[in-house]
Amino acid sequence: MWKVALLSFTALVTMVNPLAVVPSFVTLTVGTPRATRASVAFVASVVCVVMLATFLLAGNYVFKFFGITVPAFQIMGGILFLSNALRTLIADDRRAYSVGADKRMEDHDVVKAEVDPSSIAIVPLAIPMLSGPGAITSVMVLVNLYPGFEQKMAVLVAIVAVGVVSYLVLLSALPLSRMVGPRGAAVVAKIMALLLGAIGIQFIINGVTPVMVEIMKSSG
Repeated sequence: MWKVALLSFTALVTMVNPLAVVPSFVTLTVGTPRATRASVAFVASVVCVVMLATFLLAGNYVFKFFGITVPAFQIMGGILFLSNALRTLIADDRRAYSVGADKRMEDHDVVKAEVDPSSIAIVPLAIPMLSGPGAITSVMVLVNLYPGFEQKMAVLVAIVAVGVVSYLVLLSALPLSRMVGPRGAAVVAKIMALLLGAIGIQFIINGVTPVMVEIMKSSG
């Protein structure tokens, strides 16, 4: 069970990637009291957990409704993981981080008076930044990879753990942004991308294997 939880946590935390949300969080909550920032971080993390848990429980029904096979979704999920990982590994993350943060700060200065901290916790922080298509896809792949009740509970534990990590990261967004800086954020992102890419390749292998077995059986 703990092995499932650990693998699920690794896959999910790399897709949710709360560190990537830090620049947006800092920009959208700049000038607000610490209590408000803590509230925004908490609500965003809780909504993220609820979203992913919903797909954990309803994932099988979605598969049945659309007639999607497990290998097909494993292959697609693996491709998505791998493409996201390669994009992060190839991109100039340090420049993107700093320029993106500066640009969002400039935009924020213009609309600062119109920003409602309580509303940004749900959109855009929780949805789609934390619980975006990649994170949802990860959950649905894990649902079919681990169909047993205990395994699903392990995935649920991983989802809650990701929510806790997201909350702590967002809560520490200001000191983290100062301490880590653009270069540190780029290094962390690339390490996470390596893990995500390896998981993606493994998912593709898991999806392709039964398909190849069926092809060999039919041809034989």
